[in-house]
Amino acid sequence: KWVDELLDGSVRLLDICGSTRDAISQLKQNARDLQSALRRRKGDVCIESSIGNYICSRKKMNKDAKKLLAAMKKMDKETRASPLLDQHHQLSAVIEVLGEVNVISISIFQALLLFLSAPVSKPKPTRWSLVSKFMHKGIVKHENIKELESVDFILSAISGGRADLEKMQIAHKELETLEASIEGLENGLECMFRRLIKTRASLLNIVSH
Repeated sequence: KWVDELLDGSVRLLDICGSTRDAISQLKQNARDLQSALRRRKGDVCIESSIGNYICSRKKMNKDAKKLLAAMKKMDKETRASPLLDQHHQLSAVIEVLGEVNVISISIFQALLLFLSAPVSKPKPTRWSLVSKFMHKGIVKHENIKELESVDFILSAISGGRADLEKMQIAHKELETLEASIEGLENGLECMFRRLIKTRASLLNIVSH
């Protein structure tokens, strides 16, 4: 039973890892398209279209992340509720380690999905001057605003033809910061994906013997 649960868990973790990679990859592409539109300054219509695509991507990612987070919580509960393997069993030590790997992987994915499930934010008009001050000076984000929320704030400020040079510069900076963060996540997910594959291969090798 323990082995079957671990095998099932490894498949689900690989699926979640793949879905998460696809979601952030799409977000990065939309962020790049938006940067391109802002750089070319081809007109408000082009910029508005790129902003719309980015926001749609954010909302889809938010929805998908919440579903994956719910699945992760259920999986975490099932994993922790699994009965302990008899300590005298010859595979007990190995299976226990592999089980711990699953638990750690679940915790990492939960933290990542919490970040990705952040709702699309819209700043109040009266807050723009304050937000602009903190962003422009490169100070730690006001009120612990994260990368996703920072981009949401500036996009809300430049949409509807309200873009000026200062806002455009801040938008570029925030999108570059977000892209760097996404690339870091992609690298981390790629590393996790490879390790999950190795863990599953080790488990299958144990079962075959």
